[in-house]
Amino acid sequence: MTRLMMAAAAAALLAGTAQAEDRGMEFRFGVTAHDLADHVEDGPNLTAEILFGSPDFLSAIWSPRPYVYGSFNTNGLTNFGSAGLAWNIPLTERLNFEIKEGLSYNDGVVDIDQNAPASDPNRIRLATTRALMGSHILFHTTLGLDYDINERWAVGAYYEHISHGQILASGRNQALDNAGVRLSYRFGR
Repeated sequence: MTRLMMAAAAAALLAGTAQAEDRGMEFRFGVTAHDLADHVEDGPNLTAEILFGSPDFLSAIWSPRPYVYGSFNTNGLTNFGSAGLAWNIPLTERLNFEIKEGLSYNDGVVDIDQNAPASDPNRIRLATTRALMGSHILFHTTLGLDYDINERWAVGAYYEHISHGQILASGRNQALDNAGVRLSYRFGR
């Protein structure tokens, strides 16, 4: 929770210089390189996201937009979904920086069986082919840069990290780092 609050505060400070802008509902589709830090899991992820217009009650924290996000590994490894808040910070008329903070649920491997013998084939396979997440519930942090092609379409690049940060769980925390590109379509502005 402390990490989430610190990130939200940083986003708020950065967003404080930018005027809040309601960008309406937005759909995004993308592809990410999966597990960049450890390279234990392989294969690209396909992503889909819905961002909603910012409700009035969030204006006190610079009008972030609620989001729902899904990331699906093409090799059948760790998939995850998340929900949270996205702050948009206009850099120029067409270029926007985005910070997202949320919680995610993943279907990955939490940990290997510590009671299994070191020579256990299943333990060896999991330790060498899967990111050991430490928890199914993790923080989801994203930094993105988007370019508005016009009022409806945008393209962007982003980096995301899911981890429990020793806050939502303790012990194992290999986490996942993904980076990718996305295409956005906005409904009404």
